[in-house]
Amino acid sequence: MKKIQRNLMVLTTLIGLLVFYPTTLFAQTGDGGTESLIHEAGVGSKAYGLGRAYVALANDPTGVFWNPAGLEYAPQVSFSLFHSPLIIDGASLDFLGFLYPTLNFGSIGIGFTRIGVNDIQYTDVNNILGTSGADFTYSEIYIAYAKKLPFSITPGVTFKVQRQSFSEENIDGSAFGLDVGLLYRPQFENALMRDLSLGFHYLNAIQPQVKAGPNPEDVATKLTFGLMKGIPVGLNGKMNILLDVAQWEVSGTSVHAGVEYAFRNFGTLRAGFDRNAPTFGAGLQYRFMDIDYSFSNLSDEGALPPGHRFSVTFNLGKTREEKIILAEEERLRRERELVERTKEEDKQERIVQSMQKGQEFLRDDRFFDAYSEYQKVITDDPFNKQAKAGLDSANAMIELQFNRRQQEAIAQAVDAELAVEDQRYIELHFEKGKLFLEKKQYNDALKEFNLALERRPDDEIIQEARRTTQRRLNSEVRTLVSRARQEFTQANFSDALRLLSEALILAPESPELKDEINILANRIKIQEFVQQGLALFDTGDYQAALSTFEEALKLDPSNEAIRQYVERSRRGLGTGSGPDEMDAAGERQYNIGTDYFLKGQYEDAARIWRELSEEYPSNQKVQDAIKMVEDRIKRTRENQ
Repeated sequence: MKKIQRNLMVLTTLIGLLVFYPTTLFAQTGDGGTESLIHEAGVGSKAYGLGRAYVALANDPTGVFWNPAGLEYAPQVSFSLFHSPLIIDGASLDFLGFLYPTLNFGSIGIGFTRIGVNDIQYTDVNNILGTSGADFTYSEIYIAYAKKLPFSITPGVTFKVQRQSFSEENIDGSAFGLDVGLLYRPQFENALMRDLSLGFHYLNAIQPQVKAGPNPEDVATKLTFGLMKGIPVGLNGKMNILLDVAQWEVSGTSVHAGVEYAFRNFGTLRAGFDRNAPTFGAGLQYRFMDIDYSFSNLSDEGALPPGHRFSVTFNLGKTREEKIILAEEERLRRERELVERTKEEDKQERIVQSMQKGQEFLRDDRFFDAYSEYQKVITDDPFNKQAKAGLDSANAMIELQFNRRQQEAIAQAVDAELAVEDQRYIELHFEKGKLFLEKKQYNDALKEFNLALERRPDDEIIQEARRTTQRRLNSEVRTLVSRARQEFTQANFSDALRLLSEALILAPESPELKDEINILANRIKIQEFVQQGLALFDTGDYQAALSTFEEALKLDPSNEAIRQYVERSRRGLGTGSGPDEMDAAGERQYNIGTDYFLKGQYEDAARIWRELSEEYPSNQKVQDAIKMVEDRIKRTRENQ
């Protein structure tokens, strides 16, 4: 492809000339492909302010251009607009992009970049001025996708469509290309390696072919390797240091560097070096809108002169963290619905089983067992007509058998008057036993049936009543223990203790059950002591907290966690042992915990500060930080 001199007398013909002889929009050196001005300059004031060192960050809609892998680290749905003037009056480089991150299925980005000029007066290769204006447009459409993978690796890909048209020469063509990106953000714990991001971007991995002259040309490739290191600054700030090394297929190697300081979620200052030129920038966040400014010189050829540029990004909807919280709330709601549905299904299954058993017992003339099963059905479903009919039948047969045995006993008795008295006594206690059984007062029911058996030990009906009561008592005990375990796992210690106490009252003579109940009750008491101790510690009542933790330690002397709580309480009272002032390494660790806290990663912050507390047990700043993060964790869990 030929190379021509720029005609400075007719600057308005620049883009028209470049359609035939690309030196700026498509600059070429040697045998490589053409370089697009869009690819040379990039997009976005945020990246410009950082000297275009953006491959290891790229966490906004411009990531569709710089590195699609960065889309996965965007905080929320966003829409960006960018405008940069060109050297020709009325010509500009414009970009708009949209980013949609999801929690589980990766992030999607779309974008559109355009260079366009209308009413161009142009000269042809013979230096003859055209008779009318022409329109020139060069644009790219991006569709990008990124997804986090295991081992902290995030790949991304951008499919793009390039299109250019020049009305005077009837040039109108499209080409397809593909960019590939990668981010690696390992989760290191030490201060030197934490908040490290390594980026890679392969521009035009699949090269589009543009027709900027008589013959189509492959667009040049570019490999960029990026590095970013985040550094916490105080409690409210963070600094990012970025470095990119880019290798163009045509124009060789370029180095880009930048640094930004962000204060809370309010404002950002940026500076950088773009090849050898300094850049400056700033950002302001207000509600749902980010406004970014930059001053930089982007083009060696001068098509993008030094100047002020702005980007506007609109942040839409909820952030990833808010979506995670909502997703967790939705999960808990579904779990509650599942529990309720399971309870209803269990109840219906119990009803079916009890009805079947009741019918079987009636057929086998085990009337009291049938009576008990139908009574359980009515407890779960008071309006079950079939169960009521079965209950009436069983009760009628019980009374019939009971009265027949009573009459036989009176007829066979030597002392008829005493036999009648026994009959009344047995009937009284038998009916009381039935009443207690209906109310699930099993021990009282057993007591009444035993009193009745004292007067008539061989009565099969009363014996059956006692067996049935004992069976239901054992089942109730197992149910209570199971519910106590569930309450224990949900940290409802008082309810768990109450249920275990009820179980122990029902089964005081079972050694195995008693041992199991006592073991579980002991664990519950320990947890209850720990919860009380932590509450006291949070309020600053270290002496009461220490006493409570010591009581828990008596119940479980080998529990290392409780032992640490005891030591922390002693430190709060000033009786702990160890150094007070932190050295430089300790301060760095403290700042790491602070950075985690500011990101909302409270568990990680607590872990860092607790480890620091072991080395500096008497340092009040560390103890206050631990108290603060534990309070935040507690409130977060309560809100869930």
